[in-house]
Amino acid sequence: MFLRKTSGLIKELNSLDITLLNLSFMGAIAGLNYPLFVASTIPNASWLLSVLLGALFTLPLVINYYLISVEYSRASADYIFVSRNLNGFGGVLMAVSLFMSFVMGFPVLSMLEVIYVVVPGLQSIGYVTNNQGLINLGNEILSTPTFLFVLTLFFTLVTLVLSLSVKVYFKAIRYLTFAEIISTILVIFSLFHFHEFYRDPKINLPQTLALTQIMILSYFAFINAPAYFASEVKKPRKGMRYGYFLSWFLNLLFSILIVISVEMTIGKSMYLQIESNGWNYPIIPNSLISFATISFPNKLVVILIVITSLSWYLLYAMQNFVMSSRLLFSMSFDRILPAFFADVWKGTPLKSLIFSFAISLIFSWIEVYEGYSVSFAIDGIWFILWSYLIVSIASIRKYRIIGILSSVSMLFTVIYTLYFGFSNPSFGNIIFTGNEVFDLLTILIPPVTAVIVYLVSKEYRKREGIRIEDIFKEIPPE
Repeated sequence: MFLRKTSGLIKELNSLDITLLNLSFMGAIAGLNYPLFVASTIPNASWLLSVLLGALFTLPLVINYYLISVEYSRASADYIFVSRNLNGFGGVLMAVSLFMSFVMGFPVLSMLEVIYVVVPGLQSIGYVTNNQGLINLGNEILSTPTFLFVLTLFFTLVTLVLSLSVKVYFKAIRYLTFAEIISTILVIFSLFHFHEFYRDPKINLPQTLALTQIMILSYFAFINAPAYFASEVKKPRKGMRYGYFLSWFLNLLFSILIVISVEMTIGKSMYLQIESNGWNYPIIPNSLISFATISFPNKLVVILIVITSLSWYLLYAMQNFVMSSRLLFSMSFDRILPAFFADVWKGTPLKSLIFSFAISLIFSWIEVYEGYSVSFAIDGIWFILWSYLIVSIASIRKYRIIGILSSVSMLFTVIYTLYFGFSNPSFGNIIFTGNEVFDLLTILIPPVTAVIVYLVSKEYRKREGIRIEDIFKEIPPE
C-alpha cells in the first residue's frame, strides 16, 4: 500500500539532539527581538508577565505534540496524526500549509540573520575596535538592496550545504545551538553591566495580553521540531520527553533572564525610547547585540557575542528547510506526491530537499529583492490556523482535555491578536505592515494548493487501483 516497506531514514538521534533541536527552533534570544520592537506601541505591557503567559498558553500544545510524537513516531508525525485521526484531506491541508510557510519563511530568516545579527554585529565590533570601516559596511548593507539580497542568498546557500548530509546537519544543529546558548549567556552578562538601574512599575493587562500573543507568534509557538524527526529518534519516549519539556523549560528560563536583564538595567522606558528614536551610538539599535555592546563594550566579549550570535537565525532557517523536506517525504510515502520525493540518499530525502530549496529561491527573490513581504500577523495567524489548530482539533477525540485546551489557546491567540490589532492603530500598523496582495495570496495559496494536490493524487492513484482513503487507515512503516 505504501511506497516501500521501510522509510530509509536512519535512527541516530538521542535525547540531547532532540532537546537542542527544539530549543533552537524556539530560540528565545532571536525570538525576543521582534516582540520587544512591537512593545514600543504598548509601553505598559509587562514583559515578564508576557513571557510567563506565553509559556503557559503554549504548554497544552507542547503536551499535545509530545503525545503525538511518541505514539506516531514517524517523519512529520503531526501530518501522520491528522491524516489518520481527522481525515486525509485535513492532513494534506496541514502539510501543504506548513510546507508553504517553511519555504516562504526560509529566505526571510536568512535576511533576518543579516539585519539582526550581521549588521549590528559588524557595527558593534567596529565600535569597540574604533574601526569606522566596519560601521560603514553595516550601513551600506542596509541601504543597498542588492547587497542585502546577495548576503541573504549566501546564508541560504550555507543552509543548503549544511543540510545535504544527515550527519553534518545534526552535528551543525548541536554545535550551533551550543553557540546560541553561549551568546544568550554573554548577552545577559553584558546587559547587567549597564551603568544605571531603572524601574517601570506600570502594568496594563490588555497590553500585556497583546504582547503575550506576539511572543507566542514570534517564538513560543514553535515547539514542534521533534515531530518532524520522530522516526529518527533512537528511544522515542525518552527522547521526546526531554525534547519537548526540557526545551520548553529552558526556553522559558532564558526568556525570563533576558527580559529581567533589560528591565532591571536599561529599563523598559529607555529601551523603547531608543528603539523608536535611536541613540547617539553608531550601532543600529534593533538587536539585543547592540544593547549588550553598549552595556559592556569589552572587545573580547563583543566579538564572542557576534560570532556566536551567527547561530540565531541560521538555526531557524536550517530547521525550516529540512522540515519542509520531511513533509514532502511523508506525503510522497503516502502516495500523495510523486515517488521521487521519498528517495533517500544516506539518510536524507535529497530530492525533497533540493525541491524545497528551489521554491525558496523564488520567494527569496520576491520577498527580499522585490520587497513583497507578508505581514507578521497574517503570517503567524494563518500558520496557526492551518497547522496548530488543525492538529489541536484532531486531538480532541483522542486526547480530549489536552486537545480542547490546545484549541482554545490557539483560537485565543488568533482572536486577541486580530482584536487588539484593529482596535489599537499603532500596534496594528506594525504587526499588519506588509504587502496586502501578498498577504491575501499567502492566505489563499495553502488551501487551494492542498485541494489541487489531494484531488489530483486521488484521481491518479485511483487509475492505478489504489484508494487514497485506505492508505490513511494505516500507519506508515519505520
